[in-house]
Amino acid sequence: MNETTMPPRYDVAVVGAGPAGASAAINVKNRGRSVVLLAGQTPFSHISGPHLIANFAGFGETTGEELAAALGRHLSALEVPVVTEKVTRIVRDGAGAPTDGFVLFAGDEIHRARAVVLATGVLLEGSIEGEEDLLGLGVSYCVTCDGRLFAGRRVVFISYGPPGEDEASELADAFGVEVTYLPQYEADYRLAAGVRVLAGSRPERLARVDGGVQVALGGGRAGEPLVADAVFVSREAVAPAALLDGLDTDGPHLVVDGRLQTTVPGVFAAGDCTGEPYQVAKAVGQGQVAALAAVRLLREQTEVVAGV
Repeated sequence: MNETTMPPRYDVAVVGAGPAGASAAINVKNRGRSVVLLAGQTPFSHISGPHLIANFAGFGETTGEELAAALGRHLSALEVPVVTEKVTRIVRDGAGAPTDGFVLFAGDEIHRARAVVLATGVLLEGSIEGEEDLLGLGVSYCVTCDGRLFAGRRVVFISYGPPGEDEASELADAFGVEVTYLPQYEADYRLAAGVRVLAGSRPERLARVDGGVQVALGGGRAGEPLVADAVFVSREAVAPAALLDGLDTDGPHLVVDGRLQTTVPGVFAAGDCTGEPYQVAKAVGQGQVAALAAVRLLREQTEVVAGV
C-alpha cells in the first residue's frame, strides 16, 4: 500500500464500545480532535439488557438498554464514526518512534491514528493453557493478517461466538485452508463447504509439536488431540496484551499510570481492562481521563515539532 492509498490518520482511535470507549470518543470529539470508535461486532453488549443500573450518579435507576441507547445517540449527534469490526492487531505506523502513531487492523480494513485508547473490557473467557506462549508461533487472532501464511495448510479454528464462522469460512474459501472448527457455543453453524465441525469439544491445552500446534481436547473428544499448522482463536475481544507488543499486564488487567498511559507511549486505557471495580461510573470517568490525556499528548507532540 503506497502513500496515496493509505487511509486517513485520525488523531485518536478508541478500541471498544462500552461506557469507557464511548466516553473517550465523546471527549476526544468535544476537544475538536478527529476520532474513530472501533466498536467490535457487538457494541455495548456488556451493558445492554433489562438489568437495572442504580449507582450511576444523577440517573437514579436506569437500565443497561436505556444507557446503551443514550450513549449511541450521543455518539451519533457528534458524528463519531463507529466501526463494527473487531480489532485483532495494532502495530506502529512507521519505524517505531513514539510519534509515529499506530495502524489498527479490523476485519478487512486498517485504520491509522496518532494515539490509541484501549477500552476493551475484561475477557469473559479465560485463555487456553499455552495460548499466550504461542502468540506468533502458531497462534493467531487475525485471518486478514495471517490467513495467507497458511494457504493450503491445516488450521484449527477455535471460536467463542458466531462471528468466527465468517472468519473460518474465509480461511477455507480464500486461502484453501483445511479448517477444523471448534465452536465453544451452540448454534446452527453457517460455514463454508468443507469446514469440519467438532461441536462439544473443549480446547484445554496448546503446545508446539513437530513444527505445528497440538490441541489437547476435553469434552466429547477427550484423549484425541488435534495437530495443525496453526490455531486461530476468535473471541468477542482480543486480550489487550495480544493486540499490541510492549503492553505490561497485571493478571488480566493493563498496567497504567495516573494519566491512564500504558507502558506503550501513545496508548492509553480505560474501564474494566485497567482493573476493578467493574462499574459504569468508573468506566465513564476513566474514558474521559484517557481521552484528555491523549489529546494533551498530541498537543505536546505538536508543540515540540513546532519548536514551541
